[in-house]
Amino acid sequence: MGEEDAAVVEENAEEVVVDDEPKEPKKKKRKNRWGQEPEAPPMPSADDLALAPFMAGMGVGALALPGGPGMPAVGAGGAMDLSSAAAAAREALEKAKRAAMFQRQIQEQMAKLKGQGLAAGFMPGEGAKARKLILDEFGRELDEDGQVLPMKPQVVSTLKVNINREKEARLNKILGLKKDSGGEQSFYDMSLKTKVSEAGATDRRKRRGFRFIEEGDLVKREQKLVKKIQEKALGIDKKEEKKKKEEEQKKAEQKAEEEKQEPVKKIEPKVIRREPIPDVEWWDLPFLKEDQYGQKRAYTEVNVDKITPYVEHPIPIKITTEKEAPEAAMMHLTPKERKKLRRLKRQERTQEIRDKIKMGILQPPPPKVKMSNLMRVLGDEAIADPSTVERKVRQQVEQRRKEHEQRNEARRLPAEERKQKKKQKWMAENEPVTQVLVFKIKDLQNKRHLFKIDMNAQQFHLTGACVTVPQVANIVVVEGGPRAVKRYKKLMTRRIKWTEDQKDDEDDEEDENEDVAAPKLQDYCVLIWEGIVKQRNFKNWKVTHCKNEPEARKLLTDRGADHYWDMLARYRDHRLDI
Repeated sequence: MGEEDAAVVEENAEEVVVDDEPKEPKKKKRKNRWGQEPEAPPMPSADDLALAPFMAGMGVGALALPGGPGMPAVGAGGAMDLSSAAAAAREALEKAKRAAMFQRQIQEQMAKLKGQGLAAGFMPGEGAKARKLILDEFGRELDEDGQVLPMKPQVVSTLKVNINREKEARLNKILGLKKDSGGEQSFYDMSLKTKVSEAGATDRRKRRGFRFIEEGDLVKREQKLVKKIQEKALGIDKKEEKKKKEEEQKKAEQKAEEEKQEPVKKIEPKVIRREPIPDVEWWDLPFLKEDQYGQKRAYTEVNVDKITPYVEHPIPIKITTEKEAPEAAMMHLTPKERKKLRRLKRQERTQEIRDKIKMGILQPPPPKVKMSNLMRVLGDEAIADPSTVERKVRQQVEQRRKEHEQRNEARRLPAEERKQKKKQKWMAENEPVTQVLVFKIKDLQNKRHLFKIDMNAQQFHLTGACVTVPQVANIVVVEGGPRAVKRYKKLMTRRIKWTEDQKDDEDDEEDENEDVAAPKLQDYCVLIWEGIVKQRNFKNWKVTHCKNEPEARKLLTDRGADHYWDMLARYRDHRLDI
């Protein structure tokens, strides 16, 4: 058996060395300027490389390489087991065959690439092979069979990066390799173990704080566990009960939704029943003659006596559904704005008259001749007869003046309306509040002062009262609009000369007391209070003379103004404190 195994090993070794592929002729080496390149030793084949380690392990000498010495015999030690050597040789032979098969496949793929002209740039020492260009008589490109090739625009890349990408794509297409989609999946390492959340992102470990167990929490857990064990022992399945409850709840919700949904109403066309057209309408019956039985038939004679030349106009019914447009609030304009508004309105009126003149509706007015523009307007006519022209011009000026006065007189309000308008201006009833003045007068014995106080209050249409109490006090209360109150205040504090009757006496006193230089306080009329009230306390103006203080207080109390008398009693002039 030993000799037979050795013979098998030798046969297998000889089979491995044999190279089935045909040997290509050797190419001439290219010389360079520095001399001939030394010849490199011949490269071993793929089968030799595959069998080399196994032969070394068996103690067999180096494989016979091309051009080298043969394989030496097995070592003389004889310790090696022949059966293990045969197994190793068979394994080495299978590996060598597999390597040769891979080599043949690679050679076939490269041969295909060469035939299709797609290996340009991938094979060392080879350039692109150009296809034969065949043209017909019209200059069209033909293939090898003589068929006309369709012309397609070709986009040629010039950048090296794009050229390399195109070559790579073509090679991948031929070899059947799938293009890598790129992104995160291309660089995903399956060996890493990570927890992926539902959203697809890794859950970062959150920093946890202390969690304190609440009182009674463990007891509740224990009770739940005991309850579960008891239910299992009794055969009660809680999950089935939950499912049943959920199904019942869903059914109840569906029923509720069905009840809520109203049945779809079908749209049916409305059929309006029309009554037959009568022979005579009801509004024509009163104008027909009655028959012998007192009935009005359809076809009878018309009663002409009931027809009159009058036309009945029915009373128009006001439609209540329409909302009346609210009146625009009155705007208070400044004097400058009022002037501008007046100017714009006047321009609009003038423009309307001009348009009517242009359309021929109105006759253009005659030229406005004055003494200043006489020569410019009339021209030669004024030079021919200046006296006559001047007389005519003066007549026109006088006529225009009279027409102007007549227009003003026509616009002027009647005396009664003018008086009412002036009254409204002073009273200012539209104002939301009323202004009040309260005066303290030292002495009202002078009738002239009393007359001025009374008449001015009436003329300004003020309401209030002048109450005089001899040897006690005199008070004047006035209510009215802001304009009237402002005028009355000026009258009481500035215009009335309260000391006009005492001038002679004061002159005598000044002569006697020349040495005394202290100034006198002007306390003849003092404004105690000035303010605003919501409603008037007095309906009109009145001057009243009272005998004592209770009578004066009662008079003011009846009109709800007794607080003015209290103000008078408490008043103290601040100038006395200086």
